[in-house]
Amino acid sequence: MKKNIMITLAAAMMLVSASGAMAEEFTAEKEKALAALKVSMPQAVVDYAVRDRDDGRYEWDLFFSQGTQLGKCEVLESTNELRKVTLYEKPEGALTAGEAMALLAEKKGELVVVDLDLEREGGRLCYEGEAELGGKRYEFEMSVTGDIIEWERD
Repeated sequence: MKKNIMITLAAAMMLVSASGAMAEEFTAEKEKALAALKVSMPQAVVDYAVRDRDDGRYEWDLFFSQGTQLGKCEVLESTNELRKVTLYEKPEGALTAGEAMALLAEKKGELVVVDLDLEREGGRLCYEGEAELGGKRYEFEMSVTGDIIEWERD
């Protein structure tokens, strides 16, 4: 079973979904993951991150833009190893993950994104994931230009 803790990275790169000592721990681990990405991709601008537990190990899914590209990078928390980097050409009018998730919350209400991915579906680049809203879990798919393609109760 996967457990996700949503972390948004505001301009100040502050942790917003946890508090106290736990927030400091997540912030420190997040900063290490960001530093690992910056070593191999110094021009990457991360604006959204999700801490994910999969197969008993924590990893960070970092969503970033770099020039004319959007990308996602998985960083293994225990070693800060970049496990997978995926890059896509940024379509005209594309939103970063942070912008897209803010727009989704604006359209659907105050929600918490618990899982997020960036992939090409049927020729178009999309954000796919799960969100909690009003105690219920929803699956969603949203084009990178902000169109909600799917929103259904999980």
